[in-house]
Amino acid sequence: MVKPNDQENATPLNSVGRVLDSRWMMAFAVLAVLVAIAWALLESDPSARPVAGAGSTQPMATVELLGVPPEAEVLLDGRKIDNRLFGVTPGTRHALEVSDAQGRTWRQVFLAEGSLSLIVELRTQFVEVEVSPKGPAKKSD
Repeated sequence: MVKPNDQENATPLNSVGRVLDSRWMMAFAVLAVLVAIAWALLESDPSARPVAGAGSTQPMATVELLGVPPEAEVLLDGRKIDNRLFGVTPGTRHALEVSDAQGRTWRQVFLAEGSLSLIVELRTQFVEVEVSPKGPAKKSD
């Protein structure tokens, strides 16, 4: 009896299915890494989080700043705001900084629940510098 050739009777491997499966797995892995990167960036960047959203269903905590000069610049979490009355997400930590053209500043970190009024008192920051006077040297006779 003649033995048939192995190549003629060989069944093709299902390599197409394996390639597609591995491509899907690779695409899923890349997608998972991209989602993880986006999540990490949103968590680390405070300016990426919304301060007060118009379409938000969660009640906002209101913060009112009292005593802010009209020309002063107000920064909330590093972003400039124009209002002296604004809403923030309750239960989260926020940082306020107020400064004016004369170099006076005020900083406050707060955690708002409900409503909060803060009194802003701008102060000049002093730096102490030690200076030793150097006068004319005394001549000895």
